[in-house]
Amino acid sequence: MLEESPSIVHDVSVAAAVGRRTLPQRLCAAFTQSLGAQRAALSFLPRMEHWRLLHATDEPALRGEATQFTLGDGPSVSAALRMRPVHVRDMRRASCRAGSPLSDGLADVRQVLALPMYVQHTPVGVICLYYTGRTEVTDAHIAEGQHAAGLALDALLRWRAVHGSDECDCPVWTTDTRAARWERIHQAAGYLAAREECPVAEALSMLQAAGARDGLSLLDVSDALLQPRDALAHDVPAPGAGRPVPAATGPGAHAALP
Repeated sequence: MLEESPSIVHDVSVAAAVGRRTLPQRLCAAFTQSLGAQRAALSFLPRMEHWRLLHATDEPALRGEATQFTLGDGPSVSAALRMRPVHVRDMRRASCRAGSPLSDGLADVRQVLALPMYVQHTPVGVICLYYTGRTEVTDAHIAEGQHAAGLALDALLRWRAVHGSDECDCPVWTTDTRAARWERIHQAAGYLAAREECPVAEALSMLQAAGARDGLSLLDVSDALLQPRDALAHDVPAPGAGRPVPAATGPGAHAALP
């Protein structure tokens, strides 16, 4: 059970003040300790098709991020793309839209909280917290965590100018295959946004809802929209006049907070 008044903003501020070269490690430690998580991973997205892992607290956290960004799906990916916190309360009921449960690679994880970092309308990074024990994460904790993520981003941007060169030893996933996946998802979201005259974030929600409804990966839905071979490309939920975007439902859905 977390404290009613999380100290995450204070802890992140302290980490930012003393972090220097170890800032990513200190930030992960601050988020895990203050928000009651057992492991964390901090990823930087200088470009959406280029994912740089700045720090993972352990090997399972690294594998969790690698799985999500390789598949182009999962809480970290959704948080980064939508620029909104994503909280999966029960990993046993969550599944990747690529067809296999995300929990397969995170057998001991009960819940996941992904906090995006962004500048205006541009995703810049994400911190993903993995919970292996019973912890009640409330909306107040998530809101406080998102506030702290903004402070963390300010510190990371200053840190990157000094310590975050492209020659650092941080793992980088930027193969042609993974880059193509990201590009196609973004192309599909942009195309759908233009077609339906809605924001890109809403278009992404529609793609995710279609994938959850039909049991397809986000990439498969995007490809079907860009290169239609059947009726699927025309069956993506649209917002319509005066109607909200349908929320993703079913085992593949991830809870996103407004």
